[in-house]
Amino acid sequence: MKPQPGQLKRIRNRISGGGYDYRRFAKFAILAAVLLLLLACSTGKQSTWDPVGPVAERQLLLFNVLLWVMVAVFILVEGILLYAAVRYRRRPGQGLPNQTHGNTPLEIAWTIVPTILIMALGIWSVITLYQFDEPPASANNVLHVNVTGHQWWFEFEYEDAGAGKRIVTANELKIPVDRAVRLTLESDDVLHSFWVPKLAGKVDVVPTRTNHMWLQADSDKIDSLPAIFFGQCAEFCGIAHALMKFQVRVMDQQDYDSWVTNYGPPPATTAQAQKGQQLFGQCVMCHTVDGNNDSSAQASRKEAYVAGGALAPAPNLTDLRTRGTLAAGLLDLNKENFKRWVKTPDIIKPGNSMQARAAHLYGSGQLSLSDDDLDALAAYLLNLQ
Repeated sequence: MKPQPGQLKRIRNRISGGGYDYRRFAKFAILAAVLLLLLACSTGKQSTWDPVGPVAERQLLLFNVLLWVMVAVFILVEGILLYAAVRYRRRPGQGLPNQTHGNTPLEIAWTIVPTILIMALGIWSVITLYQFDEPPASANNVLHVNVTGHQWWFEFEYEDAGAGKRIVTANELKIPVDRAVRLTLESDDVLHSFWVPKLAGKVDVVPTRTNHMWLQADSDKIDSLPAIFFGQCAEFCGIAHALMKFQVRVMDQQDYDSWVTNYGPPPATTAQAQKGQQLFGQCVMCHTVDGNNDSSAQASRKEAYVAGGALAPAPNLTDLRTRGTLAAGLLDLNKENFKRWVKTPDIIKPGNSMQARAAHLYGSGQLSLSDDDLDALAAYLLNLQ
């Protein structure tokens, strides 16, 4: 049934301005697409377009090849469609063209060519992705680090950081430049994802499963040392997911060796620091400053946490004084931020377990420690003189 003239007029009015202005919508969509493309090409702190290591470089190459092949295929297919639509459009007075069905050579061609293209790209992609799991056989003196994801922070365990020394730290991964680092990824609670955009693509951190990846920072792509690269949990893991950050500090081998040598409990060299050392005894249900953090002690914390007990795994604070940030990368590390974090952890990072697990300190809803006590804790943990 043909629409009546009045119906056609109403349809035209709607399309041209009666509530459905498609031209305005198209302009907005094009503008939004351009803005998104410009944002995607950022070379900021967490940009994948500015790689500084072989893994990130290889991943960028894979992305670029796949992208431009798809762009070329899109342009070719759409170009043929536009050409056919214009070249063979119906003209005035032209009758119905001859009706044919099928073109065997053409159908074989457009079946075989895409199949070969997809298979080639797929095989190359799979081979490349598997190369991201383990360092190449040619890599010498690979550094092994175990990474554990917690809500909402990352723990780093160096089984042999150097000279057989075991180190446990949190939220700041220190690595030597030009040296391959193999990461073993596990989760202590929920699903996380480990991602350092300029060094390596994200890998999921899955409960009850162990994943692997490796990364390396190349000196010829870094302006100066030490260099800081920013990481982020890239899988939604709860209320503070967006605040689960960390840093990778790339150092020359000499500075790295010095950090390993000096790693140990903070020295209480002043009366104020000694007072802070005594006060820290109220924090040892979850935290530790025992240097290598005996693995059995940490395992007992995890078991108690899973069972619903008072103990909980928490960041090892042995080398807190050498880190650049606090609260999983949220605050610059200094005395004032340290005091603010201890006073109001739930405000700075909603959902964290600090206030709930330390009920003996926050039982009234406010921290029971005085300002002088916080000064003493800072003097001890930050080694303030």
